[in-house]
Amino acid sequence: MKVVETKLNSNLDKMLDPEKVIEVSGTPEYLFNEYKKFFEAESFVEALEVLTKTLNKGFPIAEFEMGKHYYFGSEQLGIVKDYLKAFDFFSNAALLGHAGALYYQGNMYLNGLGVVLDINQALLSLNDAAIKGEIEALDALGKIYQFGCSEILPDLKKAESYYKNAVNLGYSPSMLNLAVLLENQYRFEEAYELIIESAKKGYIEAINYGLSIYK
Repeated sequence: MKVVETKLNSNLDKMLDPEKVIEVSGTPEYLFNEYKKFFEAESFVEALEVLTKTLNKGFPIAEFEMGKHYYFGSEQLGIVKDYLKAFDFFSNAALLGHAGALYYQGNMYLNGLGVVLDINQALLSLNDAAIKGEIEALDALGKIYQFGCSEILPDLKKAESYYKNAVNLGYSPSMLNLAVLLENQYRFEEAYELIIESAKKGYIEAINYGLSIYK
């Protein structure tokens, strides 16, 4: 932790040094592209500075990017994992209609990360993300209705529908999840085909599951 904090303090000191401050201006899209160039070039101090300049400008991609840095933590940028800040950035992006941010927001409501657990808010955010075609949101909704969650009772028809929508978009984890659901309904032929399709896409969990079940 001390190493990360030292890096963060060092980065901030450099950003505050007038001789180190880089003059970058333009549209949020331009700034974000500059951030990516700096990041790819491993110029992380400059990357963080430019990304910070893109925030609060109505540009959801930047808010989402910063949210991910706080959600996972970023050793390169000297950002310590902070679910409270991550939730704030995801929420800013979600308000602007960003599908990925809506998924993360829903997932955080679902698990009580950086916010009080709220299954109803989780469903709202995940459904909004799913409507926008966010595959992971479809898969998450499938799991909620397959197994139930809090006061939400299992609903296998809903679960199957969400999984199928994700499968139609080519999402390998949903192929395996749907296969397991179908196996429990003795629909083994359909399940087997899904496991094979998922394995062909290189999804290691499907490969391992298929080898353990269908020897």
